[in-house]
Amino acid sequence: MKKAALLLTLILTLGVQSLAQEQVSTPTLSAMQLLDATADFSFAIMSDHKGSAPVNSVQMARMVQWIRESGDRFVIGLGDHLCKRFENPFVHFLAEDAWWHHHFYPNIADGENEYYGAGQGDWGAGGKLLDVVDMKSRPATQVRENNCEYYARVPVGDFVIHLIQLHYSDNPRDINIAFNEDTRQYLINTLNSIERGPKDIIIVCAHSRTGYWVHELSPQRRQIVMEKCDLVLSATTHVYGRLVLPGYEAQGALCLNTGSVNYPGIGCPGGYIQVHVYGKARQMLIQYVNLQQEQRLPGLLQTKVYLKEIGGNIYEVVP
Repeated sequence: MKKAALLLTLILTLGVQSLAQEQVSTPTLSAMQLLDATADFSFAIMSDHKGSAPVNSVQMARMVQWIRESGDRFVIGLGDHLCKRFENPFVHFLAEDAWWHHHFYPNIADGENEYYGAGQGDWGAGGKLLDVVDMKSRPATQVRENNCEYYARVPVGDFVIHLIQLHYSDNPRDINIAFNEDTRQYLINTLNSIERGPKDIIIVCAHSRTGYWVHELSPQRRQIVMEKCDLVLSATTHVYGRLVLPGYEAQGALCLNTGSVNYPGIGCPGGYIQVHVYGKARQMLIQYVNLQQEQRLPGLLQTKVYLKEIGGNIYEVVP
């Protein structure tokens, strides 16, 4: 593993080992604060909170606070941000909180369809959530005519994050409708339009039905996605984890399920993903932050941590 990867591993390991010694009066930085301080920038990824907001969820309140303290530059959503059967103060939160209004990039999934439309299978009806955050007026963002999918170019310093948000809710059951040909071809056309440079990060998101969606693509399309993207993100299972495709065990796109903020599945804590980007090394450190703890701790305590070279290899960080 390269020197930068070893350094990040050392930071996390030392942070885990020193947690018991940390006191309020201790002036030293925690492991997570060290990552915040040494990274060029960071961003967050979250999903499946079903309309919850800081006002009615301890986990949501904790996440919003930690994202602010970390200095994360934006937040990527993976869907089920709303739920017709629950309270949905998140809509008001997005309208009233200026930072989230301008820096949250939601995915439209079955929860959004149910909230705004006739049900989870009302394809694309949830796109009205994009109006809540004024997605169409954001610079370098192209919302499709279907009003539920978009391509955003998010500049951070010298880097550009290319974010493609696809609509694939777990209803209707017909895969040809839920994850249709038009969406798949839009994905490939958009990826082919990106002339990748050394400081481009490419991320594709879809909520999915079974937890991952890349296996639904043809072999030819899957190859394009796996070789051009850095992160391929899915949700719906409420469990954080990685999908490893044959031939891409140590390189290509890192395929992750993003877990759930406050409705976690069995064996997974409620949480969100934080990504620290190290520009000179062209690497990203990716970990799941446990929101059931009162302190923001390294993901190595409970879940797997990955180091992803931008446009290159994947490493699992081991203490």
